[in-house]
Amino acid sequence: MRIRRALGTAVSALLLTTLAASPEAHAANGTLTVDYSRCKAGTGITGVACLREAVSRREKDPQDGKCYSLLTENRAKIRRLSNGTSRTLVYFTDRHCTRRAGTLGAGRHLTNPPVRSVQYPI
Repeated sequence: MRIRRALGTAVSALLLTTLAASPEAHAANGTLTVDYSRCKAGTGITGVACLREAVSRREKDPQDGKCYSLLTENRAKIRRLSNGTSRTLVYFTDRHCTRRAGTLGAGRHLTNPPVRSVQYPI
């Protein structure tokens, strides 16, 4: 009985240690906010001006190591990127976090940045 109890405790401790060490278990505390403008639904015709609408997207406690694609629409433009988290983020000019453009410190923001994706380093 003692061996079974000790083994159960050891397995539980090992599992918790493994989960804590995985990148998915860590997160930057706070909120990443992206304010952007895009064509209003049903108004974007190629070669013709569209009606613009302002949109805000928030990601609470973003995970470290995960790539966050900020824009999926080609005609959208980021107006402001706010890092309201406790960690510095890395921003990229492509949607797949491969072409690094710079870093943004905790509590800072960028206006009209050429950003398509962000990632919090592990």
